[in-house]
Amino acid sequence: MAECRFGRHDWLGLTPEIERFGPGLVESITRALGRPGSAPEKARVERLICNGDAVAWMAYLAVLTALVDCGVEARVAEGDVVILAGLLRDQYHLAAGVLWLSAQDEARRDHLEGLLRRA
Repeated sequence: MAECRFGRHDWLGLTPEIERFGPGLVESITRALGRPGSAPEKARVERLICNGDAVAWMAYLAVLTALVDCGVEARVAEGDVVILAGLLRDQYHLAAGVLWLSAQDEARRDHLEGLLRRA
């Protein structure tokens, strides 16, 4: 579970790149996988930022990491998958400055590092 090291809302400093670039990347990868789209991704991110907390944000990053894995496995939208993997890796690195990361979060970060080295 992600616990704050500093202020309760410090995790919000992690969001700009995912907030700006994530929705388009997620929608592109989801389409390439042939999955039906859910609610617009931008709205999902905005709800998390406005109403969520650090735990919800880290859970969202875990979902996106799983999406990256699906994209890698299916070999779809490879450029978008690599960009999203890089953004997520950066999120996990930045999160360590304001949150106590779980072992699963650290494993996801390391996994993304490995994917990016092979890309």
